[in-house]
Amino acid sequence: MTAIKHSPAWQEGRNAIIVMWDENDYSIAPNTNKVVTIVDTNYGPHGVKSGNYYNHFSMLKSLESAFHLPCLNHACDKDVAVMSDLFGGKRSK
Repeated sequence: MTAIKHSPAWQEGRNAIIVMWDENDYSIAPNTNKVVTIVDTNYGPHGVKSGNYYNHFSMLKSLESAFHLPCLNHACDKDVAVMSDLFGGKRSK
């Protein structure tokens, strides 16, 4: 991440680094598949914590929305939310 943040590309435009751990499919039931996700941007507020439920499809839908791409797999399901609060959008309470 240090190399990315020191690159000229990081200084230009609106950029983000996303780190998402894999879902925990091996936990003791009930399995809620909660994962840690870090979104670090070169713009907007920092240190934002979200109280919203997101999954891997939320990340996919967020990227597809940002780049105006069609939906893959279950990213367009109605219960999948865009992670706008982690990308400098409206914050959840």
